[in-house]
Parts: sequence; structure tokens; C-alpha cells
Amino acid sequence: MVLGLAKNRWHVPVQVIASCLFTIGIILGHSHEGRSYEPHIAHRWFANIVIWIVIAQFIVGVYLRCHFERNIHGWLRPPLVKTHKIMGIFIPVLGYVQIMLGVIASVGFCYGESSGQCLAHFIMGSSFVFYGILMLLSLLVGGPWLMKQGKSQEWYDSWVIMAWGIVNTFTEHRWGQPWNHGDYQHTSMGIIWWAAGLAGILLSRNGKRSVIPSVLIILTAVSFFGHGQHIANSGQIHSYFGYMLMAGGLSRIIEICFIWKEGMFDDISPWQYLPPLTLILGGLLFMGSTEEQIAYLNINEIDVGSYCNVLLSFGFIVFLFVFSLIQLWTKLTNYQSSANYTPLDAETVLEGSSITFLDSNDDVELKETHRRQSD
Repeated sequence: MVLGLAKNRWHVPVQVIASCLFTIGIILGHSHEGRSYEPHIAHRWFANIVIWIVIAQFIVGVYLRCHFERNIHGWLRPPLVKTHKIMGIFIPVLGYVQIMLGVIASVGFCYGESSGQCLAHFIMGSSFVFYGILMLLSLLVGGPWLMKQGKSQEWYDSWVIMAWGIVNTFTEHRWGQPWNHGDYQHTSMGIIWWAAGLAGILLSRNGKRSVIPSVLIILTAVSFFGHGQHIANSGQIHSYFGYMLMAGGLSRIIEICFIWKEGMFDDISPWQYLPPLTLILGGLLFMGSTEEQIAYLNINEIDVGSYCNVLLSFGFIVFLFVFSLIQLWTKLTNYQSSANYTPLDAETVLEGSSITFLDSNDDVELKETHRRQSD
């Protein structure tokens, strides 16, 4: 994907090798005589979606590589280029989902009554991981684009927070069934999310930075400290997750208020890597804290500290992987984040125009002008 976005000459060879490995994986997955999964297993039916999307992306890539541009091909090529690019971007996301479903299927979790809790943990945990990845992208390469759009990252964050809160408000409780403490906790969390999202949208309009999303992350972390659990040691992992979220929100507030400098996209402080890192680590911790997983730890007498260290190791690997891909893209494209995005005020523009105008050899008669001073 990165080689394709950078239009590098190694894109096609690497794509061919990856397609060959993908084909070998399909053959091995269907020819072994080991464990066989039932058709309704999500990992099995979702594999068909991944396979057909990868095949379609490969076929479109071969067609585009042939450079057919005459007659009807000239009309087909532009939309196919965009389709090929979109599918290439989504394939890593689909691969991530398929890997998660494979892990769940291999250990036999998330069946029956446990399905809802698994969905909540893996969806929310993955959301924090992707949020951390987006923050890392914004930090390293997204600043100029945000300035060009006239929006701040918190403006987009607040819209997502509001939408997510609305969904949680009306989906966490099974309507028609009695309310329990979990329904109250999750529904109230949804309410505060959409309310905070609305406040964040208002405060971050016109490209202004806002601390509302960071404050909301801290409040979410606090709620997890008192989140009642049914299994021993589950509360310890949830508290660990809460500490990570609190560290991410607090470090984000400090970055916005004291470290961030407008237009200085190349001057990245080491502190600015803390918010995306802690969110990724927190997301992995939350995905690994379902009741079935904690029960498995208790049965096998695995201490929670060692288990959390393994989850945090995966988080650091994800951060390293994403950071490496971004650095690879910047290297291949010779990306310069601040070259064309230096803020100019009106006085600078007027002085530059005057110097250019006076460099001419023509005789010019200057007349006194008066500019109305704005309040």
C-alpha cells in the first residue's frame, strides 16, 4: 500500500509477491486436515469477503498496468484508478479484522452470551488503536492538510465522538429488557460522549484547537476505575486500561496548551508521541480484557502483570509498524511538511509586493496613501 501511494517502482513486484503468498495461504487453509470451523463462524465467512476484494484489487491493478487508454478504456481508467487506490487502503483494515476474528476463533471465545461483550471490547479497543494511528498520522504528515482545510484535528475528533456517543446511547441497552448496572454505565457514557462531542465541535470551529476530546478521554478513563466486574483480576486490567487513557488525555492537553506551535510541522517534540502511543497501548489492553480471557488466565494461573506485558508488547509493535510505514512513505516521496505552508500575515504580503514592484527599472511616482486601521 505504501509503495503504491508513493508510486514507487517496487510496488508491482512486491504486489506480485504478496499475491503469491496470499494464494499459498488460501491453498494451505483449505487443504489441511486439522481443525475445521463451522460455516457460521465469522472468521470463515469474512475470509470470503477478503479474498474477493484482494482478487478484485489485483485484477484492476493488472488492467491499469497494461495502460489501455483508447476508446472506452479512456473512460474507464479514471474511476478504476480511484477504486484501486481505495481498495488498497482498505485491505490492511480488512486484514486486521480477519486476524482478530482468527484469534477469537482459534481460542473458542465469544460464543453465545459472550458475543456482545466481545464485540464491545474489540470494537472499542480497536477504535482507540485506530485513533492513536490517526493521531500519529496527523502529527507526522497531516498538519499541512489540516491547515489547508482550515480545520483542526479536534474538529474531526469531536464529530466522531458525537456520532459514537449517539450510537452507544441507543444500542447499549436491549430495549424491552430490564435495566442493569452495565446498561446504566454504558448508556450514560454514550450520553456524555455526544454531549462532549457537540461542545468540541463548537470550540474547535475555524481551525481552533480544543481540549474537549482529551478531557473526554480522561473522564472515560475515570469511569473505568469504578467499572464493576464479575471476575477476579478483571478490574485490575480495566484499571490499567484507564491509566493508559488518562495518560493519553493528559499528555494531549499538555501538548495542545504548551508544546504545539502553529505551522511548525517539522519541529516535533518527543512528548507529542505520548498521546498516540498511550491510546494504542490502551486499546490493546481493552481488547484483551474480556471475561472469557480473564477466566482463562485464572484457570491457567497466569498472573495479570505478565499478561498485560504481552498485550503492551503488541501495542509497541503496532506503534513501531505504523511509524515505520509513515517514515517509509515520507522517504520515498521526499515529503516536506512545512515547505509550502508558512503562515503569512497581511503586512508580509504587502511588503513583498512592494519590493517586487520597486525592483522594476521603470520610473514610478509614489503617492501617499492612507490605510484604515482596523480595530
